[in-house]
Amino acid sequence: MPFQPRGDQAQRTIVAQAAAKAEYGELLTFGELAARLHLDPARSRDQIRQAVASARPLLLKDALRALVSVRGQGYRVARPGEQAGMAQGHRRKADTQMVKALDLVTFADESRMSREELDRHRAVALVLTTLHQRMMGAESRLDNLEKAVDGLKSAVLGNGPTVIPGRVEPGP
Repeated sequence: MPFQPRGDQAQRTIVAQAAAKAEYGELLTFGELAARLHLDPARSRDQIRQAVASARPLLLKDALRALVSVRGQGYRVARPGEQAGMAQGHRRKADTQMVKALDLVTFADESRMSREELDRHRAVALVLTTLHQRMMGAESRLDNLEKAVDGLKSAVLGNGPTVIPGRVEPGP
């Protein structure tokens, strides 16, 4: 059941509002969420997960907050600085799916396709290949930028104290 209103509000709205009011780093336990949703805490984890999954886009766009799953406990309101790492996790999953998609178009028996199927197959392959190349190029540029920033930090801040050999001459 993707939509189960509780009174005047959908479960996703209740979860989004609770997380929006919570402090960064605060844990919303399964028990607390079950109580807010009027669910049995002992048998409601799947419904809570579904409500959280539906609430995530609302919460992100309306309150600029994200939720992180805490195994066996509930969900934690992510700190703003964590969202880039979370995004990279999603990107890694997308990379895996892209490789699977490329394998499907690369290792297909084109000799057994009709003309229309072959045209569509090659068009999809071209789009996927181009998209993958762009993603890899962007990733490479990001890596280079991170290295340049690290190098700049090192040049400006140094890598710790530098000892210059020699001796101090007494002043006049």
